[in-house]
Amino acid sequence: MKRVLSIVLAVTVVACGKEIVGPRSGVTLLVTNGTCLAGHCDSLRVLAFPSDLPETPGGPWVFDLGVMTTSQECFVLPPSANFYVNTTTFTWTTLVPLSLRAQPPSAHVLFASPTTSAFIPANAAGWSITFPKDSVAAPSPSCTP
Repeated sequence: MKRVLSIVLAVTVVACGKEIVGPRSGVTLLVTNGTCLAGHCDSLRVLAFPSDLPETPGGPWVFDLGVMTTSQECFVLPPSANFYVNTTTFTWTTLVPLSLRAQPPSAHVLFASPTTSAFIPANAAGWSITFPKDSVAAPSPSCTP
């Protein structure tokens, strides 16, 4: 009986100690503009591509995080978003991998595709990346938009 009680207690401690991570609000992305030279920075549109959503005739699903014109910009990722195809709703959350791309604001978003590896936003409060140099976003402290 003691052995059974010890096993139940050990399993309970392990289960209770395991943190279950849900979608996270307020995840930030600090983007460094690697095009800046001698005080001039090219403008970059930062795009995020959810990994689990279906491809459509119009191209992949994308979040337009915004345009940056300075050496650094802090973007806040949405905790979730809905995408619609006819009568089907696809929900993305920060638990789902995301890939990134930066491109000139004049380039069409319709034909864009990611240039980075995927990462799971909920795994950190903040992320950072330098475009066009980095191919992977790295966990970092939160930034302030």
